[in-house]
Amino acid sequence: MNETIKLAIKLFVITAVVAALLAVVNMVTEPLIEANNEKTFNETMAQVLPEAEEFEEVDVEITPEDGAVTVDSVYAGRSDGKVVGYVVAAVCSEGYGGDITVMTGINSDFTVNKAEVTEMDETPGLGAKAQGEWIDQFQGLSEDIEVDKNGSAQTDNKVEAISGATITSRAVTKAVNESIKAAEESASLATDSSADTNNNSEEDE
Repeated sequence: MNETIKLAIKLFVITAVVAALLAVVNMVTEPLIEANNEKTFNETMAQVLPEAEEFEEVDVEITPEDGAVTVDSVYAGRSDGKVVGYVVAAVCSEGYGGDITVMTGINSDFTVNKAEVTEMDETPGLGAKAQGEWIDQFQGLSEDIEVDKNGSAQTDNKVEAISGATITSRAVTKAVNESIKAAEESASLATDSSADTNNNSEEDE
């Protein structure tokens, strides 16, 4: 009986020590991981909207029309103090392997400058091609982009589906389309806010 108690105490002490060590390691590594994620995020923003010299997060709550898409963040890209476009991070839950996160750089005329898939779990050699040259098709396109499979698209505002990965193609496209809408909404709110400020200034005079 005493041996059983001693063994239980030893196991408890070992477990407590291991848990404490893991907590310390987590405390040390968590800030490093967060800093690295932030660095990667900022670098990707610069890649998708290189015209911008700085980025400022837009305080706006976006509710996408497509329920499969969530808009994580919207940033206004500025150069010489002027907004030259927007960068939107959006997630579509309808990827073949689950969530697909897309960061889209959007020009001031609301055409796509560049898009990048930043997170995904799609099939290598098929859906994973969305992280390659395929996504360059979005450049220059505007809202309501269609996925063309065997000539199914009705407009030129389209991207060719990845062969064997139509689900992935549509998920990425949904994320990009909702990103463009989010940029338009953000710009509209900024314009309305500016107009209200000007009207208040005139009233004060």
